[in-house]
Amino acid sequence: MKIDIRKSALVLIEYQNEWLDEDSKLEHLMKDKKQFEESKINSKKVLEHGRKIGMNIIHVPFIVSSDYKEFGKEKAKLGLRAVIQKVNTWQGKSKDFHRDFLPKEDEFIVSGRLGVSGFAGSNLNEILRNNGIENIFLIGYATNVCVESTFREAHDKGYNTYVISDATSAFTKEQKDFFEVNIVHHFGALLDTKEFLYLQHKKLAHEIVLDYYKALSTGDIKEALTLVDDNIEYIAVKDTSETYPELYGTYRGKSELTDFFKHLSDFYITEDFRVDSFASNKNEAFIKGYLKYKIKRNDSIYDTFWMAHVTIKNGKLLSYRFFKDTALLEEKYSKC
Repeated sequence: MKIDIRKSALVLIEYQNEWLDEDSKLEHLMKDKKQFEESKINSKKVLEHGRKIGMNIIHVPFIVSSDYKEFGKEKAKLGLRAVIQKVNTWQGKSKDFHRDFLPKEDEFIVSGRLGVSGFAGSNLNEILRNNGIENIFLIGYATNVCVESTFREAHDKGYNTYVISDATSAFTKEQKDFFEVNIVHHFGALLDTKEFLYLQHKKLAHEIVLDYYKALSTGDIKEALTLVDDNIEYIAVKDTSETYPELYGTYRGKSELTDFFKHLSDFYITEDFRVDSFASNKNEAFIKGYLKYKIKRNDSIYDTFWMAHVTIKNGKLLSYRFFKDTALLEEKYSKC
C-alpha cells in the first residue's frame, strides 16, 4: 500500500475509561471478550507505530455534561441519546482518556462532538482539511456504531478511509462480521494491524539531508552512513588538489566516506555547524549554512558560509558536493 503519511491521519474513536476501564458499564457489554481484548492490544501497536512514522494522530472522545444538557431540555425517547441518559454513562472519570491512550501534546483532540459519528457537531472535518489530510485510518469503539458512522461520513466528505479491523471491536462477533462483509466495501477498505505496521514515512529530500546533518552534528557517523547509498559519490569541494590533497577529494562508496570522516578529525575541530536554509524537490536538495572550524596545525579559526548540492535515490544520499570559501581556508591553513 502506497500512502503519503503527511496526508494521512490515525483517528482514535473513544479510547476512554467508559470502554476500557475494567469496571466500566460499556466494557461489561462486550460479549466477545476475545475480540475486545485483542483490539486493545492491537490499538496500542497501531498508535505506537503511527507516532513513530509521524502520522497525524487525532483523538475523538465523547464528552457530555453531567445533566446531558447537550441532548436538549427534555430527555430523548429513542436511540443512544435515550439509552445513555437512562443508564447514566459517560459521567465522571469514565469520560477521561484511558491511561494507555493519553494524547500527546502535539496530537489533536476533537471537541464539540454530539453524535454517533466523530464528525457530528465536532471540529474533526476542520482539523482534517486544515492539515491537508486525504487518508483516514480508523480504530476504536464500537465497530458497528461510532466507528461505522464515522466511516460512512468520512466517505461522503471525500476522504480515503480505512478501518483497521483488529484494532476495533463490536459487541459480538456477528456484528463485526456483518460490518466487514456487508458495509465496508461501500465506503472504504479494511486492513489489519500487521498491514498498518508496514506503512513507512517516505521522507522528502530535505528531510533526509537534515537527518544526515543531525547525525553528523552529534558525532554519530554510523547513523549518518545509514542515510547514504552504497554507491555514493562524495566530493569535498574539489575533485582533488595537488597543493592541499588532505583538504579536498572525491570519495566513492561508504568505505571511502568513512575514512574521510575519520580524516577530517585529524585536521579540524568543529566549533559550529548549522543549516540555515534549503530548497528541494523529490530527488534533489540545495542547502546553505554556516561553519566554524579550528585548524589543529596552527589553531587558526576558519569560519564561512557553505553550500551543498545533494541528490537522493530510494531515500538515501547518492551524490553530495560541498562548497565553501577555499581561498580563505588555504590562507588560514597555510599559516605557520
